[in-house]
Amino acid sequence: MKQPEIIFEDYYLAVLHKPAGLMVEDDGFGNPSVQQWMLQHLQKKFPDHKTYFIAFPHRLDRVTEGLLLVAKTKAALTALNKQFENKTVRKIYHALIQQPLRHASGTLRHYHKKDVKLKKAIISLKPKEGFSPCELKYETIVSDKAIYSLLIIELLTGRYHQIRAQLAFEKSPVIGDVAYGSDIAKGKNRIALAATELLFHHPKSNEPMLFELDWQKIFSGFLRK
Repeated sequence: MKQPEIIFEDYYLAVLHKPAGLMVEDDGFGNPSVQQWMLQHLQKKFPDHKTYFIAFPHRLDRVTEGLLLVAKTKAALTALNKQFENKTVRKIYHALIQQPLRHASGTLRHYHKKDVKLKKAIISLKPKEGFSPCELKYETIVSDKAIYSLLIIELLTGRYHQIRAQLAFEKSPVIGDVAYGSDIAKGKNRIALAATELLFHHPKSNEPMLFELDWQKIFSGFLRK
């Protein structure tokens, strides 16, 4: 399994390129996770420290590749959490979908509920008890109906499996996402969804920080005919 790559790191935080197939937090069953990897990294870097702070102000699904923000102090976590709560963090994704959406660009607004037993998200067009609003903006960059459609997505709310579930509800599942209806399998624990851009402000200096990944490189395996 691929290991995370450190894109940026200082005393307060780290920005990682998380590979698909790796969980963010420990699951209690000993499966590899970013949390374990980060702890080992800090233990090697600061062997004299007795404790290490590792926290995640946001998450990425196990099957999703991309940019992941890690807080390394409690103060940094508090400041970053506030940015997410105030929706001042910009999160951009790229996705390859099997069927083009009805409109080339637009906003998907639904209602979302996490099914704990099935470990899936349930989507509704209308508000229901136990459901929360979920919203994303999208634009079609490339569309080849015979092969795929490429979307750039701005996530406006951060619900469980949100992008995957909303696209599947619109009958345009992410390629490789068999859990949400894709009939194209491209390998275990990997789908054509990637967190490719992350913009936030540094929790100490308040300096804007922008990180980007190359979606073409990430999706190279999916784009081969």
